[in-house]
Amino acid sequence: MMTKPESRSPLIGWPLLWRLPLLLAYLLLLPLAVLAFVPGVREIQMGRMKFHMWVHRLWMRGLVAVFGIRLRVSGELPPPPALVVANHISWFDIPVLHALWPMGLVAKAEIRSWPLIGRLATIAGSIFIQRGNQQSRQRVNRRMAARLRRGEMIGVFPEGGISPERGVQRFHSRLFGSAIRARAPIVPVAIRYWSGGDMHHDVVFSPGQNLFSNMLRLLSHPRMEAQVMIAAVMTDHMQGRDLLARQAQNAVSGLYESRV
Repeated sequence: MMTKPESRSPLIGWPLLWRLPLLLAYLLLLPLAVLAFVPGVREIQMGRMKFHMWVHRLWMRGLVAVFGIRLRVSGELPPPPALVVANHISWFDIPVLHALWPMGLVAKAEIRSWPLIGRLATIAGSIFIQRGNQQSRQRVNRRMAARLRRGEMIGVFPEGGISPERGVQRFHSRLFGSAIRARAPIVPVAIRYWSGGDMHHDVVFSPGQNLFSNMLRLLSHPRMEAQVMIAAVMTDHMQGRDLLARQAQNAVSGLYESRV
């Protein structure tokens, strides 16, 4: 069994004194990063990825470092196209996955209207879904399948939300249909925050906590790892989406519960 802290870290800690100014300074580089998405520039090839993707990943890796979080990856993503399915602990899972490989993440539609963040999410290729709306889900599934066929990497959090309880929750199967339609590999990915024990309770939103206060908590926390563990690729689409979702959930849960 993994250990976990008995209580949360205080909201304000000494690392905040230098990380917050560093974050504000780092955000000044954001307009330069956005320039990489300009037509004519974004398509320049940089090894395995295009220029805008290379800059996107580089900026996200810098952001993860500014928060005092070390990215530790075990396993390897296949080349795109692929559908990445991951557990969801925190808003910070998004920069962690982008630091791994820039991908079109499925996000709740409300994010699109958030100041600055919504615009940046749109530029980064996010796919917005209205929760509980079947027509929206069908449109998103078609859009995901189309982008997978174009050779893109798409990411989704199949738990459907963030749970305050540690561990991997039930994976909903609905968005797995896009990978079946596109005949694209499915890649289960486990995300875990670690510092001498599982830091889930320090990273997840506290009751009544908003994005800003959670961000301050992360900036205040002593250094930790964002551990990204990549499972074996799943390609047997004939099993159907429900069984694929259960298998992906079991794979992610097994990695999450494993020892460091």
